[in-house]
Amino acid sequence: MRDSFEIRIARPEDARAVSSVISASYSVLLVADYHPKILAKALPRISVARPELLASGTYFVAEAQGRLIGVGGWTDLSPTRGLTTAGEGHMRHLAVHPDHLRLGVGRALAEASFASASEMGVQALRCLSTLTAAPFYQSCGFARLQEIEMTLEPGLYFPAVEMRKVLAQVAPAA
Repeated sequence: MRDSFEIRIARPEDARAVSSVISASYSVLLVADYHPKILAKALPRISVARPELLASGTYFVAEAQGRLIGVGGWTDLSPTRGLTTAGEGHMRHLAVHPDHLRLGVGRALAEASFASASEMGVQALRCLSTLTAAPFYQSCGFARLQEIEMTLEPGLYFPAVEMRKVLAQVAPAA
């Protein structure tokens, strides 16, 4: 199915389409794992394209027939307060439109992210996964570290799974 879509680097002008994909994905897929009250408050905050991601050169879109069907990438800064560890990156906002699930779109976006991160010397990627996406990330080689609650705003806690994938091993010094 890979022939039916292409992966390219996201651009700032993709913002509206990226938000549309994230919103469509999260509003359909997260309902099985999150209480409606949490989603009502969280979706407007987590379903918006981040300008810094679109301008990063490490955020990708999957495009089919001129329409975005999936989005996702990585950064060297953590989504939580920008904290980072040398050699580690962070998966960011991977989402596939519900009409295009199970066609390899998410996997292709993840693989583009892994290749990009490796090319830039990143040795491991962390991920703050939704409860829904954790099995997908595990299938991509991420290990579950712990369940957490992200604070989206005072009083709004969003259950998530902290995960980590090793991309490359550093050779020991001789």
